[in-house]
Amino acid sequence: MRLTFDRGTILLEDPPGRLDPGLLPGVVWDPRVGAFRAPAMLHAAIEEALRLRGIEFSDEARSRIQPVASGWKAVDLRPYQQAALWAWESRGRRGTIALPAGSGKTRIAIAAMSLSGVGALCLVPTRVLLHQWSGEIARFRGSRPALLGDGFREIGPLMVSTFESALRHMAGLGDRFDLLVVDEVHHFGTGARDEALEMCVARSRMGLSATPAAGEPARRIARLVGPTVFRMDVASLAGSWLSDFRIVTLELD
Repeated sequence: MRLTFDRGTILLEDPPGRLDPGLLPGVVWDPRVGAFRAPAMLHAAIEEALRLRGIEFSDEARSRIQPVASGWKAVDLRPYQQAALWAWESRGRRGTIALPAGSGKTRIAIAAMSLSGVGALCLVPTRVLLHQWSGEIARFRGSRPALLGDGFREIGPLMVSTFESALRHMAGLGDRFDLLVVDEVHHFGTGARDEALEMCVARSRMGLSATPAAGEPARRIARLVGPTVFRMDVASLAGSWLSDFRIVTLELD
C-alpha cells in the first residue's frame, strides 16, 4: 500500500483486501480517480491508524520534505517565551500560543524552526509581515528564507508566504514542510482560508495570536493547528517584560 501526495490531499493506493480505508481518519472514496483520498493535514493520523492495524505501507507523501541545514544562531528566550515553547512541545508540537503584541511571538517560532531542523513554512496575513518575518529569520540564519507573495515566487525548505499566496499554491507545496507556523492564526477558522492549512502534510503546527478566536472558529483552529497551549495577557507581562502602559476606555457615540 502506498501513501502519495496529490494536490493537497493524500491518496491511498493499492490498499490490502483486509483493510477498509473508509474507516481511516477523513478518508473517502473519490470516484474521479478510483482511489481513496483524505486531506493532507490528516497524513500523520492516517499513518498512526495504519500502524495500529498492522498494515504495511510505503510513505511517499513526505518524500519532498528536506532538512534545514544547521547554522542557526542561538535564540535567547525570556522565561515566559521558553515556557510557551515547552508547552507547545509537550503537546506534540501542535497548538496555539496566545501572547500580546510586542511580546516576541516571532522569536518563539524562530526557536521552534531552529530546533526542528526540518522544512518549515510560515504563513502571514500581509505583505508587510512577509518582509518583517523574512528579516527576523535572516538575523538568526544569516540568509533570508524563500518568499511567496508580494511579487516573489520562490521555493525552498524554509519559506514565508502570505495567506493568499499559500491558498493559491499549497496544492503544489504542501508536501515540502513538516513544520507549519501561522501568524495571527485567529484569521482562520471561518472556512475562508482554512483549505490552505488542510492541504499541508506538516505534523508540527504552531499558531500565534494576540487575540485568539472563540467559539466555533476556535474549535476549527484547534483541528487545523491545535488548541491554545499557552496564554498570557498584557497585565501578566506588564512591569517585568513590557513597557509601562495604562488602559484607556473610550466611549463612542
